[in-house]
Amino acid sequence: MDCAIKLLFAFNHENKGNVGMLFGLLILPMFATVGMAIDYGQAITAHQKLQTLVDKAAIAGARLPATSSANRIEAATDFFADNLAHSGLSGVSSEIKGNNAEVSVSATYNHPTAIMKLFGHTEFNLTALARARAQVDNGGVACLLALSESATDGLHLQGINKASSENCWAWVNSSSPTSINASGAALGTAQGFCTHGGIVGADHFSPRPYGECDRLEDPFREKFLSYDPPSGECTFTDLELKSGDHRLRPGIYCGDTVLKPHAHVTLEPGTYVFRNGYLEVQGQSSLAARDTTLFFRGFDTRLIVRGGGDVDLRAPETGQLAGFAIVDRKFDSFNANVYETIIQGGGRIKIEGIVYAPQWRVNISGNGAMNEESACFAMIADHFYLEGYGQLNVRSTCDEAGLPQLMPKIKSGPQLLQ
Repeated sequence: MDCAIKLLFAFNHENKGNVGMLFGLLILPMFATVGMAIDYGQAITAHQKLQTLVDKAAIAGARLPATSSANRIEAATDFFADNLAHSGLSGVSSEIKGNNAEVSVSATYNHPTAIMKLFGHTEFNLTALARARAQVDNGGVACLLALSESATDGLHLQGINKASSENCWAWVNSSSPTSINASGAALGTAQGFCTHGGIVGADHFSPRPYGECDRLEDPFREKFLSYDPPSGECTFTDLELKSGDHRLRPGIYCGDTVLKPHAHVTLEPGTYVFRNGYLEVQGQSSLAARDTTLFFRGFDTRLIVRGGGDVDLRAPETGQLAGFAIVDRKFDSFNANVYETIIQGGGRIKIEGIVYAPQWRVNISGNGAMNEESACFAMIADHFYLEGYGQLNVRSTCDEAGLPQLMPKIKSGPQLLQ
């Protein structure tokens, strides 16, 4: 009896197993808590990967210069697919949309749990969304713009020639498969090249041109639709200036105005209207002007510089024609043709300002060089054709020249919106 009582007393006071029992009761919630922390941390990491993926895909679509929504969607889709393969995420579904200059990318991913699935929670449903828009890239302007929507040679380089626009863009509106093309030892350099059509000889350009870009609208059409140049009786008709020094005043020059060899002509400041004819600077002659605009209107209007002819022209800094060195208005009802402007031989041309000639086919050939020295020169024409040893240089640093920057800015830099 005494022995039984002692055993019962000992059992009643034994507490060595209590800790084990308590641990057994607590281990399940502790395991769930630790498992949740591990799974949740992994889900956060997976979501960060997914968000980075959609952010960068949206930026890839918005990074393209002005182009179609289809091109933006393709660029974003290709980027998303290439980077998803290396992300470690599987079973991701995505939706990519493009509207004008904006790209949106959304993605969903069901991240599996490792420990919480033991408690019935098998996955985290993760979503990510990003929107990006092309924005104006500061300093990025179009300073060479070919307006023709059908020319087979919107920008053509052939032979040993060079087109350089190192701090601005060359833009071609033509939808032709050969809208930008080059052959021989030709070289084009620019901040960028863009065409609505196709490219032949892309290796001749640095950087390589973009294709299928949106067209750029004529930035000055409305301005010159409403602008009325000086009119009235002809000051001169079919003027020929022969060897010697000459000084001319603003007026209306009808027919063909020709500077014969060794004629050296200075224009007084103002607006010179060349009506129904061309201006030709022949071998070893020169034309110099400051604060001057040459305004062409009518039929057969063009500029010809041959055989060592020299042109040094600076646009006005103020007034209605501020920044415009040469204007050839295309909008007269009788004036729908494209006329060839020719710069060839060893002619030197320095123009500070804009050449706005939407009906000119600019042909630079032979040893012709155009604008090696100007800090501010932009040209808008129907299309451009360089052959032989011709050189064309365009630049957008108009502040250095004291002239306004009027050419359109290019949408190229991406901005993440969401």
